[in-house]
Amino acid sequence: MFGWGKKKPKTVEVTLIELGKDEAFGVSPVPVDQLPDTFEINTTLHLGDVDWQVVEARPATKAEFRETGKVTVVLAKQEIFNIDPTKVLFSLPTITNDMAMVEDVASLENVLVLHEDDWRQFEFLSVSLHELVQQEVQDILAIYHTQREESGFKQIHVRKRIAEPLLDVALPLESLAQAFGVEKRFSGVAFNNAAATIVNGFAWQTTSGWIFWGQTDAQGNLAVLCLLPPHDADAASMANKIDDFVLAHDLLLIDWVNVRQYGKGEDSFSLYE
Repeated sequence: MFGWGKKKPKTVEVTLIELGKDEAFGVSPVPVDQLPDTFEINTTLHLGDVDWQVVEARPATKAEFRETGKVTVVLAKQEIFNIDPTKVLFSLPTITNDMAMVEDVASLENVLVLHEDDWRQFEFLSVSLHELVQQEVQDILAIYHTQREESGFKQIHVRKRIAEPLLDVALPLESLAQAFGVEKRFSGVAFNNAAATIVNGFAWQTTSGWIFWGQTDAQGNLAVLCLLPPHDADAASMANKIDDFVLAHDLLLIDWVNVRQYGKGEDSFSLYE
């Protein structure tokens, strides 16, 4: 009678809405264990004779809708379109040519899900790679100057010069907690195109919402270190810490997409926008 031992709901009320419409076309109680750990991974539902792609789920993760007992899923019918490949534009000016290896896991709960194109787009690199960084920067600027159209880019620069961004840098993963403080540690990192997580992947979130994520080597040292700003990013809360971190460890912080460089001889992170 006092609410002690209150159990989480065994079923979740799932509301289905077609993209672009206001009215739901289905509301059903579904056992929570039959729902995915997260709808952030590309998900297809087969309803009747139609395949539907999940566009959005509110909330997106099982940890959340297990608590609320409700989830609203926005769906779009899968359709095939004939597109002239010569008219397709890239949404980004650059990507890296490598991709992290992934592995199957028993659960995707408490996993950070990102787009695969986010890999190594905003990353820390050894200052010893400065010359190679500048060569990549010039190639990206050429894309901006010669290949940009209003809604995208006609070509994309694939970065190939830097296979090991933290070459000769021996930084243990725990050094992030010492430098920035950590409020949340995710169980792993997944890309939204597969129900699998990065091998030796990690993601740690600071109290101000900034996320450090990437991959460690076999010794537990940082092999790839990326930065993910929060939606309402405020550089002031992180500027001094990041400036101190890159200078102390002879690093650069490179935002490849926006062609911004931070570190010794470059901008202070206080100028991040």
